Amino acid sequence: MWTIAWRYLWASPRRVIRWLVGLTVTGIVLSTWAWVVVSSVFNGFSGFLEEVFQRVDPHVRIVGTGLTDSLRVVLRGLRDVAAVSGVYERVGVLKFGQRQVVVRIRLVDEFYPQVSRVGHQLVVGAGFPLSEKTVLVGAGVAARAALLDPAESPVWLYLVPSGRKVALAGMEGIPRRRVEPQGIFSVQKEYDESWVISRQQDWPEVRGDYDAIEIRLREGVSPEVFIRNVGRVLPPGAIAMDPRRQHEGLFRILAQEKALARIGLVLLVLLTASGAVSTLSTFLIHNRRDWGIYQALGAPRKWVEGLLGRVSALLLVLGGGVGLGIGGLTVWSQATFRWAKLRGGEGFLLQHFPVRWEWSDILWHMGILLAVGGGLFLYSRYQLRQVTFREALQGD
Repeated sequence: MWTIAWRYLWASPRRVIRWLVGLTVTGIVLSTWAWVVVSSVFNGFSGFLEEVFQRVDPHVRIVGTGLTDSLRVVLRGLRDVAAVSGVYERVGVLKFGQRQVVVRIRLVDEFYPQVSRVGHQLVVGAGFPLSEKTVLVGAGVAARAALLDPAESPVWLYLVPSGRKVALAGMEGIPRRRVEPQGIFSVQKEYDESWVISRQQDWPEVRGDYDAIEIRLREGVSPEVFIRNVGRVLPPGAIAMDPRRQHEGLFRILAQEKALARIGLVLLVLLTASGAVSTLSTFLIHNRRDWGIYQALGAPRKWVEGLLGRVSALLLVLGGGVGLGIGGLTVWSQATFRWAKLRGGEGFLLQHFPVRWEWSDILWHMGILLAVGGGLFLYSRYQLRQVTFREALQGD
């Protein structure tokens, strides 16, 4: 029956049927190719952001209340933990000459270099350990402050306890230090345009519970598994976050955009399916006499319905298979040769479209094609049952 179905599709004496079959298969190929490529680009951007964040972010970040130094010591003694750092986060102002930039100050201890890899992302200067009264500055902060040569003018770092104190006492009434930029790092906009990293020891007036405790796990330890197990030692007001949850807002937006793109691709597949319905309608009409002859020779109606089901399956399998092959080749070539460049990507971390193949996207598309195939089979079966035996023998 598969051979007969194949001959009906590609060896039909009617040119219109061959043309319609070719157009339908081409539409399925293009929709499948688009599904694979677009999904892989979204996966690639998500994977790229994860890779960027992993260069700086800890494996586990604990925020909330009760983040004492004794808790940090307890966490440091756990078997799966490689390093633990307590961090204070404050709003501050970096002043260089007449320029002032609002920044996010991270006061770190001596264990921070073991937790974060930001010291390896330097544009200029030196990384950890920080010398006395020195800071690491994000590239965006340095650019806005025009921090080219610190020798030209002193660099002041103000620690803002609250807006009320600034309003009452002015900038001169809040804690400040004259600092020297030891290095300038570049990671990602979120960090580069806000972060200034300083030593806790240089700010003795900042004490008490930490704003965050950051953890680097040992090789092979899963952050998700660690978070499930560490809950027994955390105080009630503390929350442990894995790398994705630390940026859940951004990844939620990416997931929403991928869902919208997937909806558009589903509509494209359904549009292709409507073309397949038109092809099947023409196919049923032009081959109506054959259905009657098969029945006259003793073939049951279910046999004819099975033949039409195979015709529908061949359309989808052929188009979907070729589309997956071309889509996979496109993704592989982009990942290998990076021929599709990002316009304006020169000088940035990312200069080409990142791609990543995920089997879940292929399974999604296969499920949609199966649903479409079931719909086509039911449609052809319904149309076949509307034709009487006499009408079938009359042909065109």
